[in-house]
Amino acid sequence: MKTKLAIEWFLNPDHLPFIVGIREGIFEKSGIELEIIEPTEHYDGLEELRQGNITFATNEPLHLIEQFDEEFLTMGTYFETKGGVLLKKSSYDKLKNGEKITVTTPVSNEKTNTIAYNIIRRFYAKEGVEVTRDQVEFVANGFEHLKYMKEGADAGWLYFYNFEGIEAQHEGMEVLYLDAENVGFANFSALDIFVNKSWYRQNTAACQTFINAIKEATSWMQEHPAEAMQHYYDYTKEKQSALMDDILTATLECFHNDFHSLASDQKPILEFFTEIGITQLPYEDFKKAFLA
Repeated sequence: MKTKLAIEWFLNPDHLPFIVGIREGIFEKSGIELEIIEPTEHYDGLEELRQGNITFATNEPLHLIEQFDEEFLTMGTYFETKGGVLLKKSSYDKLKNGEKITVTTPVSNEKTNTIAYNIIRRFYAKEGVEVTRDQVEFVANGFEHLKYMKEGADAGWLYFYNFEGIEAQHEGMEVLYLDAENVGFANFSALDIFVNKSWYRQNTAACQTFINAIKEATSWMQEHPAEAMQHYYDYTKEKQSALMDDILTATLECFHNDFHSLASDQKPILEFFTEIGITQLPYEDFKKAFLA
């Protein structure tokens, strides 16, 4: 079965189960011929999925709410890390002094910017500092958070610790991690596997075969971490480096081989987004994006 999977951005270690599944012949023995598609823009895969042009897509679970569509169905969260807003320590006092900060982000719109602002606001509120919305300016860029932060941005939004967090350590950049643990919000720094709901209904067994193959690949990676890392280098043709070795090592700890599609798992995310006013999506509608 020819299967198209659109990832959320450029191919990177977060997609290791798909690479391993190809390289180890796990998809092939399951009768799956997998094509990985790198989109031009972050939402391209979701739009192609909505239109039924592709079979699967990966993206953050927040888009089940922020981009809710009746055709979206998640097969579960296969990857989870820490993440949120990455703030330069040198910029920390700006907001305390009533100044303005710039936040680089690959996805700049009213909803995602509101999420980031509320993370920043909550972080400072813990220390009795009130941050107003006009103090935080979002600048649309690519996913290279560290690049833009070195060029002048004060913070990066939608960072993943296993990637940008590790990179910041290698760069010697002193940063503050405004994540779920440090700020207090439902963690959504993760990746789900989305499928077109209409296609799923007609191909339920094929979908399960695909998910089982990903779980098998994930189990294999956990048992063979060094070989999995080599598969990444061989498949992507990326030059091996100490930085990427550390990113891959950190990423290997982020995969789940027992993931499932359960609305109650992600209900806290919906509640957080409802609380900060970016959605009025009822839980009964939200549940339609899950198998249970």
